Amino acid sequence: MGTSKAYGGLKGVPTWSNLSSSVTKAVNDGHPTQDSLRKIMSNAVAHFGGSNRAYSGGSKTGGRAGVKTAQRLGSFLGNVQNNGFISSLNGLGKGIDINDVSQAKGIIIEHCANNAGTLDEVAAKAAMRDLLNDIGADALSINEFGEKFESAIKDYGPKELIVKYFGNYLYEHLATDFYEKLIKEKGIKETNSFYRDLKEYIIEQTKTISENHDLRSIDWQSRSGQTVIQELFRETLIAFEGYED
Repeated sequence: MGTSKAYGGLKGVPTWSNLSSSVTKAVNDGHPTQDSLRKIMSNAVAHFGGSNRAYSGGSKTGGRAGVKTAQRLGSFLGNVQNNGFISSLNGLGKGIDINDVSQAKGIIIEHCANNAGTLDEVAAKAAMRDLLNDIGADALSINEFGEKFESAIKDYGPKELIVKYFGNYLYEHLATDFYEKLIKEKGIKETNSFYRDLKEYIIEQTKTISENHDLRSIDWQSRSGQTVIQELFRETLIAFEGYED
């Protein structure tokens, strides 16, 4: 989960007050209602400039780093499908001796999200870490992590994993912007409980987007690869629109 060291940096954006208010009101005793979660996510999309603006990188608030990172993730997923996890990981390592799971995750994260100079880039990198932790939960060795990674691609497909990434990305934006503020105002127990419910809500709302399509033939560095990623992001954003205050 991100932190809110830069909290308040976007207060001048007109949509900020609605988003901030909906988050603060929703925490309550740590168990937000479904209606309050819908409003938070809808306000978040509005803060991004709406689905028709954010998905293409036209928003200064968020979206650019998420799309860029997801495009690199798609490329790595395609390589794993075609060449296997270990070979694809070693290709990223460029001769580095990769000894443990933590190191492997770090190499993948740096490949997909190598910058963290803006709030958007921080959220994009944190979202990659979330995805890898979900995929490789409890893996004790590189080989076990690789098996879990390949199984995730087989079971869910690259499209669903990319959508999961975008869900994490939206979540991390909200964590980056509000986590420390909410701890101070509401308490750590209530805040952590709120974020658990928020994460579950995001996962549930994005389930219907994902279909197991074979994307291994896509040239991810091309315009068509970028278009695929942007469309997946647009569909993710649309899933939350229309409930803002």
